[in-house]
Amino acid sequence: MTKRATVGDVAAHAGVSTATVSRVLNGGAVTDATAAKVWEAVARLDYTPNALTKSIFAGRSSTIGVVIRDLSSPFYLDLIRGVDEVAAANDSLVLLANTFRQVDREVAQVRTMDEQRVRGLVVTTGETTDGRTRRMAESGTPCVVVARTVRNPPPRLHSVSLNNRKAGRLMARHLAGCGRSRVGVITSGSRQSQLERTAGLRRALAELGLPLPADAVAVAETETEVSHALSSLVAGARSRGTPLDAIVCTTGRLTVAVHSALTARGVAIPDDMAFLTMDDFPWAAALGITVVAQPAYEMGRRAAELIVERLAEPVKHVFDPALVARTSCGEARTGHSARD
Repeated sequence: MTKRATVGDVAAHAGVSTATVSRVLNGGAVTDATAAKVWEAVARLDYTPNALTKSIFAGRSSTIGVVIRDLSSPFYLDLIRGVDEVAAANDSLVLLANTFRQVDREVAQVRTMDEQRVRGLVVTTGETTDGRTRRMAESGTPCVVVARTVRNPPPRLHSVSLNNRKAGRLMARHLAGCGRSRVGVITSGSRQSQLERTAGLRRALAELGLPLPADAVAVAETETEVSHALSSLVAGARSRGTPLDAIVCTTGRLTVAVHSALTARGVAIPDDMAFLTMDDFPWAAALGITVVAQPAYEMGRRAAELIVERLAEPVKHVFDPALVARTSCGEARTGHSARD
């Protein structure tokens, strides 16, 4: 096994002290001749600096921590891509943790990131981790909460989110433009984003003279709960004597399950039922599914930029959604066939 070169080996080869080697590697002041000897030794010995040792002396690593809720979601995949590109451009690596939507894992993973003394932290967790995240920000670690905002954030605690109420309004107006008037909604629970999207949808429908009854909204926390949620929506509409002509899914994570549940019932999309969901991904285009897209990649880039920039004043960056019209709402019959 080939022995890895050490800083002592570099110092011996260059004929200088280890302290001088450290100054050269870290951009310290030395003569040009000394620097040249050290860099020649580094190249000849193929020396790789120990990032762990460097982070110990610096008191912080060069790693950007990212704690996400569910790696299976297309939103998070694009988000991570944006974070990673900015990290790579700024000599940082990304340390990724997936919590599998488990609250205890969320808390534990954020604590671990703090223990690792990451350069900065990007989190998509719920409010249960806010205490630890606030303490990290107050101690000097830039933190960015994604997909929701934080009340009264301390310095260095930023947020990157979507205008969720606008997302709901886009859904309502597009469905109405496609001639749909009896809407059922499947949402994934009480997260801020879900509540805001549903509220925006409800208000826009009301403004259009299309009220959304309370029992026209059903919750499915997991894919296995989607079929039951859909059944409750259909039953409620039947009892009101107003059969549904559109289903909205407020989270991209459940898109596959909702689409599968509809087709399993023999529902023809869009002839029997319009279908509109959140988040865009390649197979949505292949199936002609109309979506409200989040700029996840851009959100990830901005989150990482806030860490690199090390701004003290809290920043709240809200991105706009975009409706991508295809065919799942009957657009071919109404002319709604372009990006709104």
